[in-house]
Amino acid sequence: MALIGAVIIALGFVPVPLSDPSLLTATWFERSIAVLPLMPLAVLIVSVASSRRMPIVFAAVLALLFLSAGAVVTIAMMALSGGGTKMVAFHGTALTLACVASILLISTLGQKARAFVLAVYTFPVLVGVWSLAMVPLSYSNAIEVSSGRAFCIGEHSPIARELGSLIGLRGLSFYTTRSGYKIGDSWYFHGLLLVEDDGDTSVYNWSPRHMEFQAVERPQLLIASPFKACAPRGKFLQELDVF
Repeated sequence: MALIGAVIIALGFVPVPLSDPSLLTATWFERSIAVLPLMPLAVLIVSVASSRRMPIVFAAVLALLFLSAGAVVTIAMMALSGGGTKMVAFHGTALTLACVASILLISTLGQKARAFVLAVYTFPVLVGVWSLAMVPLSYSNAIEVSSGRAFCIGEHSPIARELGSLIGLRGLSFYTTRSGYKIGDSWYFHGLLLVEDDGDTSVYNWSPRHMEFQAVERPQLLIASPFKACAPRGKFLQELDVF
């Protein structure tokens, strides 16, 4: 069961396909964060394949180091994000607990302690399930909102960043950390749905809380224009890759 959970965590948390060209120019820290969701899967596979368990003292020290590092990085990212702070905290906490719990699960824990760690491990697994569930939910909601009209989905950023794959609609991928979020007219949205409507373009923002696209009022007044996110067209979703 722990191994299945690790697969769910990997699928729900890995930020981009590991073959993404952007990782080639990323810093070592960014690359580390990108592959970190694979850690629970890796350590569990190694433990099962070797039929060995880590000494509890060593595992506890290692888990404490990961817990401390995860807390520091999460708090730092929350401070830097400016917006989407709750999502950053949610994401960082779940990923940290996934790594910590996976280390303890391959150790020589007692039965009661192991049951507690499994309970903690359930949280990031459920977060992974939620993240993956957002793909069909946002997909179907985009179709519902567009109602047969040309549309597109993109990231609200200074440069056009159109959605390129369905996996980008995961809950842990489709949110913003940009510092302008909700600061006056420099508002940045989590994710944008642009729909052509009789010559005009209607703008919708993805709400992680309400799990739906919501209309943006007077988008033309925003300094960070949402209209640059992507170009609406027919059959947009059909053109997307899966990963």
